[in-house]
Amino acid sequence: MKMKFLSIPLKIFFLFALSLGIFYILEYGPIWDNPGKFLKPILLSGFTVAMLFQQNLRRYIFIFSIICLILMILMSVFSLPDLSNSLGSFGFSLLVVTVFLYLPQIIKKGYVERF
Repeated sequence: MKMKFLSIPLKIFFLFALSLGIFYILEYGPIWDNPGKFLKPILLSGFTVAMLFQQNLRRYIFIFSIICLILMILMSVFSLPDLSNSLGSFGFSLLVVTVFLYLPQIIKKGYVERF
């Protein structure tokens, strides 16, 4: 009984660590030069694990990614290019992850045919 209790936190930790490594390499490459660069991969990993284990959060995370993209446009209009770039990059990355995790459900309902 105790092993079953520990299996879920271990799965969460393993998936978080795996996705953190994948998102860091996709974003910055295999070079470790600044520990401050971990914020975006940590957030993306957290959202990914949350969407995998809490299916009801997918819709809210999708809406949050759209809000980030809208804020990117507003920050661009107000001449804040660094913030606009950060919000746009994070919002688009989160949108891609969300759509990728929705893909099995979309195929199952028949909106997209299997390959």
